[in-house]
Amino acid sequence: MAVALAAAACGSGTAATSSPAVVSGQTKPSQQPSSASAQAGQSAPAAKPQPSTSGQQAALFKADADQWARFKEGAKKEGKVVISGPPFPNLRQAIVQGMQKTHGITVEYIGLASGESHVRLDREAKAGKPTIDINLSGVSYNYTPADRQLIFEDVAKLVVDPDVLKPELWRDGSPRLLKPMPGEAKDLHLGLQGADWVMTDLFVNRDLVQPSSIHTWKDLLKPEYKGKIASHDPRVGGSGGATLAYVWSLFGEQYVRDLYVGQGVTFTVDYRQLADWVARGNYPIGLSLVQTNVEPLRASNLPVERVFPDDGPGTTLGGFSCVFKVRGGPDPNAAAVFANWFLSKDGQEMWEKEMMETSLRTDVAHKVPDYVIPKPGIKYVDGYDPDFYFTYRFPAESKIKEIIPR
Repeated sequence: MAVALAAAACGSGTAATSSPAVVSGQTKPSQQPSSASAQAGQSAPAAKPQPSTSGQQAALFKADADQWARFKEGAKKEGKVVISGPPFPNLRQAIVQGMQKTHGITVEYIGLASGESHVRLDREAKAGKPTIDINLSGVSYNYTPADRQLIFEDVAKLVVDPDVLKPELWRDGSPRLLKPMPGEAKDLHLGLQGADWVMTDLFVNRDLVQPSSIHTWKDLLKPEYKGKIASHDPRVGGSGGATLAYVWSLFGEQYVRDLYVGQGVTFTVDYRQLADWVARGNYPIGLSLVQTNVEPLRASNLPVERVFPDDGPGTTLGGFSCVFKVRGGPDPNAAAVFANWFLSKDGQEMWEKEMMETSLRTDVAHKVPDYVIPKPGIKYVDGYDPDFYFTYRFPAESKIKEIIPR
């Protein structure tokens, strides 16, 4: 088989051709910079949202100071909240410290890889014995579990803190809710999205591959790059599926076969290992790296650089910033307090610092890598829109498992 699999555990890392129809922005993709030489800490204005859904979502939130007080009082009695999320130790520590400092609530943080969380949440829901209150993850939880309404409940009703719901604090005029699946009730919202950033699809080791040599995605098919590309494994939950879906949406199945199989792309489920491979030249081209592992390497002057092909500047997505309230969890009041704290300025500043994912709040300084900040006027694909997910991501992730069995 042309594709090798590095079977490292995710936890050790911390944690039909057609044009996509779901876009934001108004101008040509080529306006995106071709590379990301700017370092973390620089800021730029974030792209403005499409206004049509913003007002609709804002109407689903109801500021209620009395209910907020009841949630906080109930949370003090419960004393703790159990959160499952990505296995990044720095994130675990920041959440534990933040909730304790602000609300005096102990956080039991369970760091799990995406697939492990799916299995545990599903098993506990079916047994009627949930042990987790909140799940932090990507959008796949909103769309893939067949009985997701058994696992999660509507999250909008938990967000009641008047200080969190001021329209001027949000890029959309309110916190963002994940959209329901096609065919579901339009007012069903099982997840909140705290961040919105440009997916980190393509990096190179600039000492070995000149960023300017990759003008288009199809340049990756050049013979000289065969055996020199690594990717987060797109057959499992995580960033690999996001890049896979995007290139599938741009160029179709044959390109996916030509890239992942024809070029002998090496897979790993270890985010840290993937970034190290590119930085140290084991594989000078990397797909689906995550910025939390890239930036420490760049800070050490290792030659990792983001590349934006002219024929596809990328998708925007929320990363791990989606908040789901587990139905029947043991600490419902503390879960509500966490949801409101997560959307507060303190919570979102914590998230940006630890995860380097661009917050949707307007009063957060966006001290994240410049290459993840959506730029005004750039035509990105909304990777979290259900139309995109079911038209491209779900079929692509299903097909890659047939093309390259695990």
